[in-house]
Amino acid sequence: MMKRTLIIMLLFVAITVGARAQSYKNAIGLRGGDPFGITFKTFISSTNALELIVGTGYWGNNFLISGSYQWQQPTGWTPNLDWYIGPGAHIGFWNEDKQDEYSTGISIGVDGVIGLEYTLDDIPLNFSVGLGPTFQFTSGPGWYYWNGGFAVRYVF
Repeated sequence: MMKRTLIIMLLFVAITVGARAQSYKNAIGLRGGDPFGITFKTFISSTNALELIVGTGYWGNNFLISGSYQWQQPTGWTPNLDWYIGPGAHIGFWNEDKQDEYSTGISIGVDGVIGLEYTLDDIPLNFSVGLGPTFQFTSGPGWYYWNGGFAVRYVF
């Protein structure tokens, strides 16, 4: 109950805090962590963004596409440092060879993310770190686990 209340409060704050213009429209780069791959982020308004990650994720030999809708706001701690939160989803294809047993599968699920993003003033780069829960609907590493990572992006 306490976790649900905290999530609802964070979503409410993300939606109701005043809007401000972002310092960039699009960014593309590399993301390390789970999932690991190429990340592309685009703002659809001054505070709402879409992020797409294509690469490998969650477990070994696989291909994964993950997308999230993010509400982004300044932290108030320092200029160019924002926090973001949002829901997402993923689809992946995996295969594994365990002790002469070969198996394949499709991974479909929903994700959540909360994180921080810092955009440099003089160089067109930003850095982000995020963490969130993942819920699997189909086969994969388990029905519930945490994912997270660090991204470096070129902004344009």
